[in-house]
Amino acid sequence: MKGLNTIRKGLISAILLFPMFFAGYSQKQQEIFNRMGPEIVWLGLDFTQVRIVGPLGTVDKNELRELFDDINMVVITERSKYNFEAALRKDEVPYNLKIVTGLNSEIDPGKAIAYASKEESRLNEEAISVLIKQYRIENKEGIGLVFFMETLDKIRENGTMWVTFFSLADGNILFTERMSGTAGGISFRNHWVRTVYEVIDQIRNTKYAEWRFRYVN
Repeated sequence: MKGLNTIRKGLISAILLFPMFFAGYSQKQQEIFNRMGPEIVWLGLDFTQVRIVGPLGTVDKNELRELFDDINMVVITERSKYNFEAALRKDEVPYNLKIVTGLNSEIDPGKAIAYASKEESRLNEEAISVLIKQYRIENKEGIGLVFFMETLDKIRENGTMWVTFFSLADGNILFTERMSGTAGGISFRNHWVRTVYEVIDQIRNTKYAEWRFRYVN
């Protein structure tokens, strides 16, 4: 009987702790939508998993690493257009491209080229979680935001990416969602950075409200 009572007490304790665990996880998600909450830091566009489908045009594959850097810099130099503050309802969204710049510089351009267009996703939350754990975070305060670029599809004129929020303290994902934008513009850089602009615009216009309803209400 004494052993049975011990088991019952253990089960009761586990039941009580169960909602507390998820409440803590939920609370971290809610902090994304608190204007005065933890700082959200833009870490850039991670191209390490990207696949480019269709013709490169006048671009040589060995130029891709430099072009990925150029796309990242457009988002920074044209902050008023790629407006994370408006999209995330924050007074300021600082940036630090050091991690993605280092990782993107090690990409094998040949492996980034695909020869068939596929609609299904190649990435998922589990795969992204592994990628984030490889990030060497120096400042561990706040929330990291990174877009994992998945596909630049010239055939469909579409770019897909995983918008990912994670805790800088422990590298745990708060949430990630696959989004896409339509390509447009002259030159490789301008053509594909347009997809990033469209995703940020979608967040500002509709997604932020959808996410807030999902994770806060």
